Amino acid sequence: MNSEKLKIAVLGGTGNIGEGMVLRLALQNLMPEGVKNEIIIGSRSLETADEAAKKALSELENCGFDTSRMTINGMGNLEASQAAEVIILTIRFDHVLPLLEEIKEALENKIVISPVVPMVKEGSFMAYRPPAEGSAALAIQKNVPESTRVVAAFHNIPAGKLRDVVKCKAVHDALVCSDDAKAKELVMELTRHMGCLKPLDGGPLKQASTMESLTPLLINLAKLNGLKDLGINFS
Repeated sequence: MNSEKLKIAVLGGTGNIGEGMVLRLALQNLMPEGVKNEIIIGSRSLETADEAAKKALSELENCGFDTSRMTINGMGNLEASQAAEVIILTIRFDHVLPLLEEIKEALENKIVISPVVPMVKEGSFMAYRPPAEGSAALAIQKNVPESTRVVAAFHNIPAGKLRDVVKCKAVHDALVCSDDAKAKELVMELTRHMGCLKPLDGGPLKQASTMESLTPLLINLAKLNGLKDLGINFS
């Protein structure tokens, strides 16, 4: 990665995973490696996005970080997608396809990162319910321009540990899948600098279904065993 700022839009940046992504990506501006990110929080409501951006900066400042070197702004989803080079979809699967239709014109030649998991509640447990395409990632690929490079990543990351930028130093493995080698490497490099994640090459995008299906498994394991914030580590 170079020293130029990379503009990253986190659509749905007001939810738990989205908030954690915003904090971790903003903190990369303080690293000596020259990583620079301009973070844009996207929401259906500009007011909600603006409030989330102010909240993120305030939270980081209260934790003792120098926010003068960070840029976090709020925009509507379409405006955020137009402004960004990388777009992260931190929203529920049933909202993904309508959102993609809304922002499709802004996705030409962009990188779209999907941590989206199609799952439903069955009784007391969560179950994986992929669409006809086989995974959320493949459904997203089908509904974006041909020039859009889709990367599947961040499915199995515990939101609590992602948001805890002060105490959480535990490193979890983060699987990354894509059919585009350059897009995959960029996402893996971003992941390396998050402070709590180690990226692993998960193969082509068709492997995303395996990654996605691990999320309901982790949720169910946590519920059954009285645990929280479970992640994945391979050794």
